[in-house]
Amino acid sequence: MNTFKKWCIAIALPFSANLAVAQQDSIQITGTLENLANNKVYISFRDENGANKRFTAIANNNAFVLKVPSQSVPITARLDVSLQRGLSAQVDGKSIGNPAQLLDLFVFNEPIQIKGDAWLVQFASIKGDAENNALEKFKKSVRADETRNYLIYKNSFEATYQQKPLIGNKEDLSKETSLIFKRITQKQRDFVKENPNALASIFLLGRMQNLYTTDNYADAWNRLSPKYKNHPLAKPIQDYVNKMKVTSAGAPAVAFERKDKDGKTIRLADYKGKTILLDFWGSWCGPCRASHPHLKELYNKYKADGFEIIAIAQETAKNLDDARAAWLKAIAEDQINWVHILNRDGMEQQNIVKDYGVNSFPTKILVDKDGKIILRISASATDDIDKALEKIYGH
Repeated sequence: MNTFKKWCIAIALPFSANLAVAQQDSIQITGTLENLANNKVYISFRDENGANKRFTAIANNNAFVLKVPSQSVPITARLDVSLQRGLSAQVDGKSIGNPAQLLDLFVFNEPIQIKGDAWLVQFASIKGDAENNALEKFKKSVRADETRNYLIYKNSFEATYQQKPLIGNKEDLSKETSLIFKRITQKQRDFVKENPNALASIFLLGRMQNLYTTDNYADAWNRLSPKYKNHPLAKPIQDYVNKMKVTSAGAPAVAFERKDKDGKTIRLADYKGKTILLDFWGSWCGPCRASHPHLKELYNKYKADGFEIIAIAQETAKNLDDARAAWLKAIAEDQINWVHILNRDGMEQQNIVKDYGVNSFPTKILVDKDGKIILRISASATDDIDKALEKIYGH
């Protein structure tokens, strides 16, 4: 309803009716959370005008009511409670841990109902407008897995830092969380594919850059309907897709020439005829180094077939000598015996990291024998490189 129509109605109706119309400018978020008692509930969001908003309510015997302004478009919000739910510990005088996860939802123009447990508020159910209901559809499909995954992590943290017993075998729990991750990832992909009109698909896709190859990510984006492609949540996705075009499948890999750790000149062009994996990493990057054992498996499996890895390190030290020292130390510690170059050493002539549009680590780019890009992934959350190499080499 536009402003003119609201004004006309206000003139024609008595005061009590006018108040009812004015109240349409807000919505109620009601809920019941077990174990909440009489503690506080918070919701925060950036409204349709970009202003940060935060609203608080005091619960009464687990029940709460929040009143917030309605929005002309659905916007993302996060809800939390005042219970101390985060994980924390003191190690060598330093605080470590993770803040509590919050409940994601949308604020739009219809009432919302929330139900769950205050200690696990991030997994509470949501009922409201069509966009919240779509998000709830996805959340329901993964709720059991996500809850189990969180409880395993919580128990592992407490066993490591708070002397509590570990419930289960460490190796078995690691395998279980890996399987959970794969199931959740697949359900996210399926939801995005099957719900092209839902804002929830934009919301999820914005968090999934590391769960696709860049080309598959662009494809998932392109398959979404135009309905919410101008929503603020969509802009970072579109920007990322545009930026990644430089390394889309079939594009020629950007040429470079650099000295390796032993002073040998490395030219990408000299590797024509071989399948090359460009591994962008850093000694400081935990996920990068965690991927090294599997890279060693791939290297040992395919090196005799002509497979090569060129690792391009991006170090954070303030000067070149310190960067080189950290880089060489990590190479020795991880025993990664392939081609290594340091981006900083010669960056004045060419910044390889920048030329490849790398802004997250690890990033891995597979290049075929003709020097054209096969695929690109960030992090190590997919097995696309394994599948591509199996296809190339037949084993």
